[in-house]
Amino acid sequence: MVTLAAEVDLRPATTGVSLAAIEQAAQDLAPYLPPTPLQYSRAISDRTGCHVHIKIEGVQPVRSFKVRGALNKIIQLHPGERSRGVITASAGNHGQGVAYAALTFGIPATVFMPIDANPLKVEAIRRLGAQVVHTGATYQDAADEALVAQAQSGATYVPAYDDTEVIAGQGSVAVEVVRELTEFDTVIVPIGGGGLIAGITAYLKRVRPKVKIIGVEPTGAAGMHASIAAGKMISLPKVQTIADGLAATRPGRLTFGIVQRWVDEILLVEDDEMVSAIRLYFEWEHLLAEPAGAAALAGLMYRYRRSPGERVVVILSGANATGEVMVRALQSG
Repeated sequence: MVTLAAEVDLRPATTGVSLAAIEQAAQDLAPYLPPTPLQYSRAISDRTGCHVHIKIEGVQPVRSFKVRGALNKIIQLHPGERSRGVITASAGNHGQGVAYAALTFGIPATVFMPIDANPLKVEAIRRLGAQVVHTGATYQDAADEALVAQAQSGATYVPAYDDTEVIAGQGSVAVEVVRELTEFDTVIVPIGGGGLIAGITAYLKRVRPKVKIIGVEPTGAAGMHASIAAGKMISLPKVQTIADGLAATRPGRLTFGIVQRWVDEILLVEDDEMVSAIRLYFEWEHLLAEPAGAAALAGLMYRYRRSPGERVVVILSGANATGEVMVRALQSG
């Protein structure tokens, strides 16, 4: 566990993502994506002693929050840029978001993915009309190849997380929470490359500076945790986690800067704890979550030092679970 500085520094020049950009992203996304549910969980509240709301991003068109950032990025392109198409790299959910956004605007999309990428997500990307290119063993391998292809093609590269417009799009999650929930103390967010927590943090630490932001990473892919502990960005030699959506070898430069300055604490969870959280979501709330999507609940249930009566928002970030994962989850009890 890494605990970060308690004091909030509100100098906007240090974040790279402005409050106005996040609010504009929320406005621009509204015609395409209705707000996702913010659901009170009596079962989780009873078992934790907190008042817990779940922000359910698993009901997005691609069953993940990733569509927000991808769509916001493509909305900002002028028609000439759109006509040349988009390229990205993804372990799965971001690729689906880019494919959906490209389909929305009728432009070509190519998604570079690791060779062993989740087949459910690969098929979903193809159904949305994007081309899939398998390359390399990790997300970073795929990203390196995608950048080479982008330079040769003239298409626009859509980063998975380290981009101001992508981060602003993910920050629209927090805009919706604030609009619906008058008072809350803590938001718990999964961390992969850091785009979601960066967007949520860059918004909330300006409009609700007393709200605690808690990040959650898998022990086998704790690149942000390790970078914060070292005081600089570092790359992990390898990642190993069931949560493919959180399997980044290193954080982004923008996301690291925001997390380092503003996030209050980072928790580490085991794969088995995420699997158990999937089961709890299914049994207690009849909600689907993939391992990455269940990471925040795992952090709340098994790692977070809760205060009685604490008002907590848990981000269920995605629901693209394979059948094998669901069987494992349902047998975990």
